[in-house]
Amino acid sequence: MDYTKIDFYSEKLKKMLTQSRFEHTIRTVNKAVELAKGTDADMEVVLIASLLHDCAKYIEPTAQQADELKDFMQYPQIVHAPLGSIIAQEEFGITDERILNAIKYHTTGRENMSIEEKIVFLADAIEDGRSFGGINEIRELAKESIDLAMIEVIKGTIEFERTKQNEELHPLTYQTLSYLEKENL
Repeated sequence: MDYTKIDFYSEKLKKMLTQSRFEHTIRTVNKAVELAKGTDADMEVVLIASLLHDCAKYIEPTAQQADELKDFMQYPQIVHAPLGSIIAQEEFGITDERILNAIKYHTTGRENMSIEEKIVFLADAIEDGRSFGGINEIRELAKESIDLAMIEVIKGTIEFERTKQNEELHPLTYQTLSYLEKENL
């Protein structure tokens, strides 16, 4: 693994994010590396994707990007994920589809996710700075099954959004839950 690349990405990312968002990113990387141990995940893919997962958090899409992201634009809370995939290509020179997909789907998931995609999704949700009811149980469950931990995270997200009643979840979130439940329950 070329760690000079990681240093370059980190320095560039620091300029794009707030201090608190960058700290969240580092915690996500740490959690992703922890989750990847003992799996067949490609550690370089996990490391780079988790590092860049929020690279577009504070970027407004251009008109062309918005057109590319038309299926996501009505869900402002998650646009940064698919936009991040574009920014990772344009600003960081990432061409590996495994990394780009892990960034793109880190908020919604999708059917047939790779292990790297699952790890980035879950690490973002349960990094050590996150705090919500049941998170410690989900962190423990993640040590046994990434899929089952993802199911619990998605169920919690759905319940949280139901109580807010002002933000719809992207259909991919529901599809991901259905797929994971079919595969694991």
